[in-house]
Amino acid sequence: MILKADYESRDESFKTKKSSEICFKCGICCVVRGYSCHVSYDSEKFNPRYTFVYDCLGSSDPARNPNIWLCVSCHKCEEVCPYEVSPIKFIEEMKSQAFEMGLAPSLIMSEVENILTTGYAFPISSVTLRLREELHLEPLQMKAIEDLRILSSKTGFIDKMLKAKENHI
Repeated sequence: MILKADYESRDESFKTKKSSEICFKCGICCVVRGYSCHVSYDSEKFNPRYTFVYDCLGSSDPARNPNIWLCVSCHKCEEVCPYEVSPIKFIEEMKSQAFEMGLAPSLIMSEVENILTTGYAFPISSVTLRLREELHLEPLQMKAIEDLRILSSKTGFIDKMLKAKENHI
C-alpha cells in the first residue's frame, strides 16, 4: 500500500504551496539500525511493518498526532530514502500547524518563549553562571536578543506564538 500525504508547505519567502509526499512503504527510512530514524527502533509503538514515518504520513489528522513531536529533525529518513521522499518536510509542516493550533507540548511552548525572551533555549541559572566561571568560560551575553525580537516580529512569529499560547490546550 502506498501512502500519499498532501499538505500545504511554505517556501523560503513563506508563501504557501501545495505539496505531497508519496511513500512506497519500503521501510528503509526506519529499519536500518544506526542509519535510519531513531524513533522507530527506540520505541515500542513502532516496528518494521508499522514505522514512525508511516504513523506520521498516514495519520488522519497529522497535526494532532502527538508522535510528530518525537521527530528531532535529524533528516536520516530523507537521506536513506531510495525514492527521495522527504517525511521531514511533512512532519515539520505538521509541527508548525500544531504549534499554531496550540497543540505543541508545554515543554516546546516554554522553550520557544524562553528563546524569544532571553535568546537561550534553557533558563540561565546562578548555577550555570557559577559553573561557567569555574570552567573559565566567557560570561553569557544577550547580544542578539534585539535582533531575534526584530526577526520574530517581522516574520510574524511573535503573533503566532501569542495565538498558540491563547489556543494552548
